[in-house]
Amino acid sequence: MTDTTKAERRLAHDQALASTRIEGHAPTPEFLADCAAVIEGTMTREQARAASLARALAKDLATRGDA
Repeated sequence: MTDTTKAERRLAHDQALASTRIEGHAPTPEFLADCAAVIEGTMTREQARAASLARALAKDLATRGDA
């Protein structure tokens, strides 16, 4: 992780979410929890990306199983 403060990470997070919400995106509670962990420094950005990808793949597999 780069040498940023929690305040800087929180500001970047808030700005990014505001931008996506303007586009109509509603983040999941799991995604928000991962973001909070990144802000706190208990999860890396790479770990958060991996967790998001794993959830997306699991959802995709579940959807394919329903078809």
